[in-house]
Amino acid sequence: MIKIATPISHLLKENKDFVQIGEYSDCWECRDKSFYSIIEKQEVFHCDLQPMHNITDEQLRYLKKIRNNKPDLKLITFHCASNCDQPTVNKEGMFEVGGKRYSKIEMLENAKTNFSIIKKIFGDDIKIGIENNNYYNTPAYDYVTDPEFISSIVCDNELEFLFDIAHAKVTCYNRKLNFNDYKNKLPLDRIIQIHVCHYGIDKNGLAYDAHELPGEEEIEEILNLVSSYNVMYITIEFYKDKIGLINCLKEIKKIL
Repeated sequence: MIKIATPISHLLKENKDFVQIGEYSDCWECRDKSFYSIIEKQEVFHCDLQPMHNITDEQLRYLKKIRNNKPDLKLITFHCASNCDQPTVNKEGMFEVGGKRYSKIEMLENAKTNFSIIKKIFGDDIKIGIENNNYYNTPAYDYVTDPEFISSIVCDNELEFLFDIAHAKVTCYNRKLNFNDYKNKLPLDRIIQIHVCHYGIDKNGLAYDAHELPGEEEIEEILNLVSSYNVMYITIEFYKDKIGLINCLKEIKKIL
């Protein structure tokens, strides 16, 4: 059964919001900023940590807190966002290099070490995955959006794959790549979750993750993926208004 996992966000301000949005959601996706939410059915946790970087003892204690405080957890996913541990954000919202910049080999080795530890924390009953990020033309994104690199992280560590459709579209637009060619090099056979929204184009002609409502193109992509792969969760990343989210959830639930 494919479940709709809706992010716990500012749209859930009152109990009636949980009821209305929850009517068309099968479970919830918790994130770091919503860690203290006690709503039931938090089956997914999307964590900002990047296990391809060095991980501190404090961060490991945080992961143990997630494990101990989310009794319904079935899947935790992590970011593969940049190749440096303290990136700055420029006025266009893009990462610039900051802090330690890791080589590709260092990131692969860190992933091997860290995911071994993370698996022990979460045990056999909770699946662990990595999300693909979007690409902008700064050195902070070098190789982290390459499908071969993402596939190595996922396959070498026997992880699940969180496929963010908008991130892939942004990457292909900004790198002038064919979307299907790029997508088919990703570890699609390990897809467990899909993040979906519609991307935008800024005033400089760059694609960015706008978190707009999914359109027909994204809906068709979802249908293609769920018909070909063992997808467990679909997450609509739209945060601008409750009514738009509910209508989209209704549509997704109907077609599934």
